[in-house]
Amino acid sequence: MELLLLLLTAHFVADFYLPAHNGNKALKANSLTSSFNWKHASIHGLINIVVFVFASLALPDSVMVNVSFLAMLTFVVITCASHLLTDNLKLHQNLHQNNELVHLLAVQTIHILLICLLWSCISDFTLQQVNVFFSHILTAKNMVLAVSYLLICKPASVIIALALKKHTDSLNDSDNAIEHKKAQGSELKSEENSINVDLSTPNKKTTGLLSAGAWIGYIERCLAISFIFMGQFAGIGFLVATKTIFRFGDLTKNKDMKLTEYMMLGTLLSYAIAIFVGWNALQIYKTL
Repeated sequence: MELLLLLLTAHFVADFYLPAHNGNKALKANSLTSSFNWKHASIHGLINIVVFVFASLALPDSVMVNVSFLAMLTFVVITCASHLLTDNLKLHQNLHQNNELVHLLAVQTIHILLICLLWSCISDFTLQQVNVFFSHILTAKNMVLAVSYLLICKPASVIIALALKKHTDSLNDSDNAIEHKKAQGSELKSEENSINVDLSTPNKKTTGLLSAGAWIGYIERCLAISFIFMGQFAGIGFLVATKTIFRFGDLTKNKDMKLTEYMMLGTLLSYAIAIFVGWNALQIYKTL
């Protein structure tokens, strides 16, 4: 296990700390002949060699007794080749799609799984040891925690959306009426259209980020349930206070009672679901 941790550490250091991570250079490096890709792969090869040398000198003989020189060389070659291939695939896709985060997570998952697989091969990690390892992870207690986090993300968002649907429709109707009045007002001032922006167009300064509200809900509920599992209930109060402070300015400027009540309903319902799921999951966890 010590060798695996060293190899994973080397991977993250080589991927995120050693190379000059420049997005513009990376986007131009879209072929296997790119010097950027070869430099990146070479860095991984060199740091893996350093890890194996260090492990051979510092780790106990019981850890490195089954790791031969040929196995180390094979590990280095395969990891370098994997970085050449995955970097080329990632950069090629990034030229056509704007989903760098998805590719980053996918590529990192591939590399981590490959390192674990190669480590198990060179360390003679048996299937019995694999079963013991996963048996300590796939326990009933851990499954309760996993299901809890799953429930408070998308399912909780669906429940909140359905519970507030009537109020959401009411707010949309009010906004449409206001925008209609503004549009009529802009028609009466047609002579000023050349210098004034269309009043029926939403102001960019007041338009929120796409899907930001959903992600804020996911994160706040995950943090709330995490505080419950840790027994730090004061953390939930900190989250509520933080959100209130940031929302207070917007709600004060709008001076809209409906919007204020709508935001309060959504926030309280979000935390209520997180507390309900977290508290019951904690009680189930304690009984297992």
